Amino acid sequence: MFATQYAPLEIVLLKPERIEEMEEAVQLLQRHSTVVVDMALLDDHNAQRFIDFLSGAVWSLDGSIQRVSDEVIVAAPMAIRLTSGLEAETEI
Repeated sequence: MFATQYAPLEIVLLKPERIEEMEEAVQLLQRHSTVVVDMALLDDHNAQRFIDFLSGAVWSLDGSIQRVSDEVIVAAPMAIRLTSGLEAETEI
C-alpha cells in the first residue's frame, strides 16, 4: 500500500505544566511533527506567552497555527495545511 519511502506523519499531544516546555513544542515542529497543545494547566499569562513563542517559531518555519478551543491550539510544519470547516475560526 504505502511505499517505504514515505515517513509516517507524527501528531504529538502536549499538555504543558510549565512555560519552559514550549521549547519541546518548537523542537517537535523542527522535526516536522504537528503539535496539539492543551494549555489548561497554564495560567492565562503563561498560556499567552506560550502562544506568542510558538507563533514566532511557526512563522520562522513557514508553518501554520490555529486555535481549536480556548485552551487548545494546533501548530503544524510547512508540509501540513491546517483547515477548518468553520468560517468563524481564524489563525492566531
